[in-house]
Amino acid sequence: METTKTFLPAGYELKEPTAGNYLRIKEGETIKIRILTNSIVGYEYFRTTADGWLKAVRQKEPFNWTPADSKDGRNPKEFWAFVVYNYNIEGIQIWELTQQSIKKDIFAFYNDADFGDPKEYDLKITRTGKDLDTTYTIMPLNKTPFNDTEIIKQAKAVRLEALYDGDDPFKPF
Repeated sequence: METTKTFLPAGYELKEPTAGNYLRIKEGETIKIRILTNSIVGYEYFRTTADGWLKAVRQKEPFNWTPADSKDGRNPKEFWAFVVYNYNIEGIQIWELTQQSIKKDIFAFYNDADFGDPKEYDLKITRTGKDLDTTYTIMPLNKTPFNDTEIIKQAKAVRLEALYDGDDPFKPF
């Protein structure tokens, strides 16, 4: 006797998890991105909420902080956040950077006469290692225009400043 399978729809295939709205580079992964917006800059630390969850707190300067504000008393980290086009997923994401090595590389490209504004060229980024042994290699690629007007329109609709208030930057006004 043959039974009919009804638990899942006919023809269902298990899908990989979606990438989400925030860029996270996995161990051993190489990605290619284009920065689409100017960055916002601030400071981030983690606070435990009343219901026991950890919540990122992001603020602009001037920064009023005491060690008691943070879950573990560590100093806040400076962050940069901007919208990128991730060629690997063919979509936009927010990339929030706190890693000093990545910020130093992008800052060096920004100040180099051959590269300049990182919105004018793609970046290829490779992550190797894990935990405290993680390193990133960043290569700027040739300057080429980014002409996808629909993607640019989507990037401009992201409200990065909402990060300062703990709101969703992808939620419309």
